[in-house]
Parts: sequence; C-alpha cells; structure tokens
Amino acid sequence: MLLNLLVSSQSLAQQKWSLQECIEFALKNNLSVAQGEINISIAEATKQQNIFSFFPSLNGSASYNSNTGRSVNAYTNTFTTNKNQSASFSISTGLTLFSGLQLQNQLRQSNLNYLSSKYELAKIKNDISLNIAASYLQAIYAKEEAKNAADRKSLAAQQLAKTKKLVENDLLPYGSQLEAEAQVSNEEFTRISALNSYENALLALFQLLNLDSITAFDIEEPEMSIPRQENIVLTPEAIFKDALTRQPEIKSAALKTEIARFGLKIAAGSRLPKISVYGSLSTMYSDQSLRAKGSPTFLGYLPNGQQTSSGDAVLMPSYQYDFEKTPFNDQLNNNLYQSVGISMNIPLFNGRSNEMNIKRSRLNYESSKLSYKQTENQLYQNIQQAHSDVLAALNKYEAAKKSVASQQEAMSYTEKKYEAGLVTALDYNTARNNLTRAQSSMLQSKFEFIFKLKILDFYAGKPLSY
Repeated sequence: MLLNLLVSSQSLAQQKWSLQECIEFALKNNLSVAQGEINISIAEATKQQNIFSFFPSLNGSASYNSNTGRSVNAYTNTFTTNKNQSASFSISTGLTLFSGLQLQNQLRQSNLNYLSSKYELAKIKNDISLNIAASYLQAIYAKEEAKNAADRKSLAAQQLAKTKKLVENDLLPYGSQLEAEAQVSNEEFTRISALNSYENALLALFQLLNLDSITAFDIEEPEMSIPRQENIVLTPEAIFKDALTRQPEIKSAALKTEIARFGLKIAAGSRLPKISVYGSLSTMYSDQSLRAKGSPTFLGYLPNGQQTSSGDAVLMPSYQYDFEKTPFNDQLNNNLYQSVGISMNIPLFNGRSNEMNIKRSRLNYESSKLSYKQTENQLYQNIQQAHSDVLAALNKYEAAKKSVASQQEAMSYTEKKYEAGLVTALDYNTARNNLTRAQSSMLQSKFEFIFKLKILDFYAGKPLSY
C-alpha cells in the first residue's frame, strides 16, 4: 500500500493537467454535482413511490396480551380474576378507485420532477465547466506573462552588457549604465510579480478542483492560437433560437412550469369525491376459551326457581359438564372474521383548506410561467452580452497588435540611436517600457478574446476546449 501511494504521488507530481482533465475531475469531485446526483435519486424514489400508489395496500398485525387481576372474559362476558392470555391476528387491504385523478397527476408530476432534476444537474456541470475554463485560461495567461517577463529580463541583461561596453569606450555616460541596471531590476521585479500571479492562478484552479494536495500541480500549455470565428457572424437572435433547444436551464424551467400545472390539477382534485374499497380478515385466541369434553352426566330434574299456576315447583333436567381449553387452531377457525366494503368520502367543508390550496397552486403556476420567461430573457441577455464582448475583445486585440507593431518599430529605431549615442538611456528605457506594455496588453487582449469567443461558442453548442 505504501508503495502504491508513493507511485501515485510521483505520477501526480509528474502530471500536467489539461483543460479536459480539469473539467472531468471537477465534475466527479465537486460537492454541488454530488448533491445534484442525490437530488436525482430522491426524485426517482418519489416517482417509484407514486407508481406503487396505484397498487392495493396490504397490512398485517398481531398482538399478544397477558392480564392479571380483575378483567372481563371476552368469551363469557363476565368478570374474572384469573390470569388470562390472549392473542389476535388480522390482515387488511385497501385500494383507491377514484381520487379526483390526484394519483395520476402526482405520477406525472413526479416524472417531470425527475427530468427537471437531471437538467438542473446539467446546468450545474455547465457552470462548473465555465468556471474551470476561465480559471484555466487565467493560469495560462499568467504563465505566458511570466515567460515573457523572464525573456524581457534576459534582453535587459544583454542590453546592460552592451551599455557597459559603450560606457567603457566613453560612448555613453556612466548614468546610462545605471539606467540599464535599474531596468534589469525592474524586469526582475516584473518577473517575480508574474510568477506570483501564476501561482495564485494555479491556486484558484486548484481550489476549484478541490484537490487534496497542491504539490507540483501544473497545467498543460496548449497552442493558444486564435480559434475559428464563424459564430461571430451569427446574430444573437440566431444563437438564442438554437440555444433554446439545448440549454438545460431552459428545459428545466419549462418542466417546472408543467410541474406547477399538475400541482394545480392535484389541488383541484381535492374537490371531488374519493372512492375506495377495503377488506379485512381477523381472528383471535384466548386461554379462557373452554369447550365441553365428552358427554354430559345427567343429574336428574331439579327446580329452576319458578312455579306453576298451582304452586308446584318447575323442574328442569340438570347436567354436569367437563370442560377443556379450546385448542389454538380451533379458536383461529371459530373466531375467523371477514369484512369487505366500499367507501366514498365527499368533501363538503374543511375550513376552506381545499380552496386555499387551489389558490396557492394557481399562483404558483403563474409564478412558474414568469420564471420561465425570466430564464429565457436571462439567456438571451447572456448571449447578447457574450456576442458584444467578443466583438469588443476582437477590436481590442486588433488594436493591440497594431500598437505592438508600432512600438517594435519605435524600439528598433531608438535602440539604433542609443547604440550610436544619440539618445539617453532614459529615452531607451521609455521606448522599451512602451513596447513591454504594448506586448502585455496584446497578450491580455488575446486571451480575453479567446475566452469571450469560447463563451459564445458554448452558447452555440460547441464543447469547451483550448
């Protein structure tokens, strides 16, 4: 086990995460996704429960009693002080025949709830994927900026070496060397700041992935070329029309409207009578139950306490019986009780609870329709904003490229004049800093354009990838 852990740690340390790997890992380990999957299971269990509500119920019961002291004998209906034991058994069933179509509507509603929970999970996954993509792109940008800062520091060091030679040959004043040294220090500061930004970007991505350890965590460096831009020429209306058929939040909102509609039907069904059938079978046993044993013994004719009209005592035959406890099986058969019936429950007045439930359900239905419209509007606004952001980012990127080209020419011209001693080190460093800012702006605008384009592509149905 220890060896496996070491091998796993080494493989993790050597791994560079791609965007797809980051998204897949986040979707497997994110707590919101896990909660969404649980919600789907709950909705599925509710649907199964509503399916079985159409089946008849079947319940059995059994009880045992032991009594000591004065009690009533259930068989003789007389008081007794003897200890007695008894047991009873029963089984019952029932079936709803009609309940205002509430069972049918509850089943339809639970099925829609199940589908809606699936779309809600898909929306959660989409949001996580977009967040991962944004954080991943920010990390790539920070890493690229750190590389450029390191390159600029190297160029500044090379320029410092040239400046020292020019100073040694009295072609430049000593102040130019000091300016060049200061430029190297500035580039080193910029490099360290860029590295810190990269580490922070990695940390943000690491936290989104919910990893246990950040040791040697790194990302791949894909070729960040400008992707195809066919979706820019599409209008927001065209993208929106297509997105309505695919975006899970739209499907979920539509289903919630239907769920509320069935909720109104369920509430309305409470006004109608409910018809059900039922049946039961029961029996019991008691140790106080006795039965005659054998033939009775004739004792003769004894007066019964009454007299004839002439005053003679009335005689009746008298017998002596021997009793024994009734066997268990015989009692179960003798005490068997069966019942079958049909019932109808007609709601007449229940404190207007049915009417209030219907009113709340109708308002909830109207609210769900408004929520669906709001979801549609929000999607359309997001697509409009994404389309506008792409165009703005493209214009910014094109302007940044022109700025870099101009600053490169200016830098090349200033560098030649500097080496000839025609400009000061301050002028040279100003030209270099202008070029550095232009390059940094172009890099930032490039990554911004790529990400904005990816968002628009996402709404147009393309997968997230770099």
